[in-house]
Amino acid sequence: MSDGGRWEVGSAYPLMLPSGSGRLQPAGDNRLFGSGRQALRALLEFGRREYGWEAVHLPTYYSPSVAPHISDLLPVRRYDAGPLGPPPRPLAGPSDVVVAMSYFGAPPALPVTAGTLVVDVTHDPVAPWIEQVRADYYYASLHKTLPLPDGGLLWSGTGHGLPSVVPPTENHLATVSRILSAMCLKAAYRDGAPVTKEQFLPLYAAGEQGFRSTLVSGISDFSREALRLLPAVEMRRRRVENAAELASGLREIAGARIHEHTFGVVLEFDSPERREAVRRGLVARYVYPAVLWDLRAPEAPPHQVDFSRRMLHLHTDARWTEDDMRRVAAIVRRVSEGCPAARERHAALSSHPTES
Repeated sequence: MSDGGRWEVGSAYPLMLPSGSGRLQPAGDNRLFGSGRQALRALLEFGRREYGWEAVHLPTYYSPSVAPHISDLLPVRRYDAGPLGPPPRPLAGPSDVVVAMSYFGAPPALPVTAGTLVVDVTHDPVAPWIEQVRADYYYASLHKTLPLPDGGLLWSGTGHGLPSVVPPTENHLATVSRILSAMCLKAAYRDGAPVTKEQFLPLYAAGEQGFRSTLVSGISDFSREALRLLPAVEMRRRRVENAAELASGLREIAGARIHEHTFGVVLEFDSPERREAVRRGLVARYVYPAVLWDLRAPEAPPHQVDFSRRMLHLHTDARWTEDDMRRVAAIVRRVSEGCPAARERHAALSSHPTES
C-alpha cells in the first residue's frame, strides 16, 4: 500500500470499506459482542450458569491477554498445545470447557475430550474447513481480519444455546470512538494529509486498553453495519494470494523457515537473536511484523516459549498488492542477509566449500 507516498506494511487497519463479494455469515444463530474476549467471557458466564461448567482449559500457546480476562469466572487450566504441536491432551472432565486455537488460520488439532469444545477461529473466521470441525462453539475477534474498530462473533456448530443479546455499553462505545478516530486519522495519513503518527497511535493504544474491561458489551452499531457490507470472503482470497506471493519470494532465506498460512506468513528463525535483529531491521524499513505471542514461563512450557521468541508474523491482507509482497520479500532478504548471524554463517560456508 503506497497511498500518498507513505508506504508501509503491517500494523492496525485504517478506515476502509473495500468492495467485493462474500459476507461473513456463520451457519445458524450467532451473537455479536464488543470483542473476541468478551464473546468468550459471555459464553463462559452462560455455560457456568446453564450447564454447570467448572473449569476452562486453554492451550499454552495462546494470547496472554485471555486468561486474566476470564479467570474470575472459572479456574483456568493449561494444556500443552501450539502451532508446531504436540498433539493436545487436556485433562478435562465432562463439566469442563476446552478452548482450541486455529493457529494462523490452519485447521486446529482438536483434542479428544469429554468436555465442551470451543474453537478460536480469529485468524480465519471464514475458513472453509470450519463447517467440518463440528465443535460445540466457535468464536472470533473480528478486527484481526477485517477493518473494524471492534467486534467479537460467537456461534454454535451443533445448535447449542447461546448467551442473550446485549447492547453496547457506554464505556465500550467510548473505546470504539477512540479507535474509529485513529482509523480515520490513519486513512488520512496514508492519503498524504498533514497528519502524523503521533496523532493516531495513542488513540489505538487507548482503544486496546479499553478492551481490557471485563464488562461484556454488544458490538458497536458501526461495526454491525459495516460487517454486513465487508466482503470477508474476497478479502480472505486476497490475503491467501498475497501470502503465497510473499512465501514464494522468501524461499531459502538465511536462518529461517517459512510457514505459509491463510492469515499471513510466519518466519521461524534459528535463534531469538536473529529474529530480533531482523525485526528491528524491518521496522526501520516500514515493515511492521507481529509477534504472536510474547509468551513467558510458567504459563507456557520451554518449547512454546522458544518458538514465540523465534517467530515473526508478516501481514498479507487486502490492503496490499502482490507488488507490495514482492517488495516486502526483498526487504526481508536484504535485512536477513545483513544481520551478524547471517554474515557469520556465510563466512563459515565460504571457508568450507562443499564437494561437487
